[in-house]
Amino acid sequence: MHILSGVNMMSQELVLVHAEEDKLARIAFTDIPGCPAASPQHSLIMPDERTVYVTTDAVPPYRASILALYLNDIDWDRGTIDASLLQVLPLDVSGAPTDMPTVEQVDTNQPIMPWTRWRNTQTHAPTLLPRAPFLYAAHYTDDRLRAFKINRDGTLESRIVYSDRPLTRQTHGISFNPNGSVGLGVGYDYDMSELRLLDVNQQTGAMEVTRTIPLGEPTELGTEPTKYGAFVHRAVWLDNRYAYLGTMQVGPTSRTLPGDTLAGPSIWLIDTQRETAKLVIKPTDNVNGAGIVLPPSDVAVAKTKLYVAEEDSWTTNDDMGGYGETGYVSIWDIEDRAKPRFIKRLRPGRELPDDFRNAHTATAMFDEDSVFVSSFVSNHLVRIDTTTDRVAHVFTAKDGLEMYHGEFAAGRMG
Repeated sequence: MHILSGVNMMSQELVLVHAEEDKLARIAFTDIPGCPAASPQHSLIMPDERTVYVTTDAVPPYRASILALYLNDIDWDRGTIDASLLQVLPLDVSGAPTDMPTVEQVDTNQPIMPWTRWRNTQTHAPTLLPRAPFLYAAHYTDDRLRAFKINRDGTLESRIVYSDRPLTRQTHGISFNPNGSVGLGVGYDYDMSELRLLDVNQQTGAMEVTRTIPLGEPTELGTEPTKYGAFVHRAVWLDNRYAYLGTMQVGPTSRTLPGDTLAGPSIWLIDTQRETAKLVIKPTDNVNGAGIVLPPSDVAVAKTKLYVAEEDSWTTNDDMGGYGETGYVSIWDIEDRAKPRFIKRLRPGRELPDDFRNAHTATAMFDEDSVFVSSFVSNHLVRIDTTTDRVAHVFTAKDGLEMYHGEFAAGRMG
């Protein structure tokens, strides 16, 4: 399995990448017969490398939906795709509002960025349940988690809409462990400092948050305040028990509880059996230092190494649509999962393109030979060779990227 799927949010296109041949192909959704114009957000390509699902948002004039597509042919040399529409599954009407809590800035180190306060429903992070025919997606802009039955013809049946406001609000997505016994739900908003654990029914697809893991231990009376981690984009499993996640928030907001201190950009090891979270990579303000410099938007694991997409989340840059000025990729040896060892940090103007910004998503291919890191801000998709940890190929706007986002590697579950 060698295809990476994604979408061009700006030009409303499906984008596929051949990881072994460094080739890219794309098609506008409106060039697929019967397919409506849409505001795409994420993609999911099935292991057959023929069926693709695209989640869309309720940004007017579009409605939130899932597009089910079948790939008839991909001409990698010409960069074209022949696709058929299997289904348009509506989820929300055009203009459906979000349900984001009110939050105000109280510290110059932690601005409240416009990109965190969306106005309309968004549909994020489609994932698969291992060993069962179910697909999941989240409306992180409110509190709904959705489960769909995957039919043999590739169409979807809406089965579950699950919400429990205190436990499901602003869930960016669910990540299932390899045997499908536990799902991790991450809170993608300010001051969300707990990880949700979900139990799943393999026969019906039903899910329920049964417990939570705080990202930091409660402070005991008379002791120094514990540092908490908050604002998580994604969690990645190491096996059926352990997982990593990154916390992005660097300072307090109006929603930060008295006495709480934010840990800053950091990586946490999750033990779902003991229900603990341990901070294993601390922040650093030194670009050459063995720590996390910028908020870790995404994490990927390949060949006993951890790849961290460090995103300049909190710096305003009007030339980049409000997003930050730089971005890094740090790489860590995790043979001892509790003590990651710093290997290197890829930086713009050195290992990365000069104009690279905001490392947003990190995706390991199924065979773990490559990890892709994207920036929808600066229109880059970088392939890292996991044997050498060098940048092996770079796709840019010249290749047709236009706010490329929502990657998914064929063969992976999420």
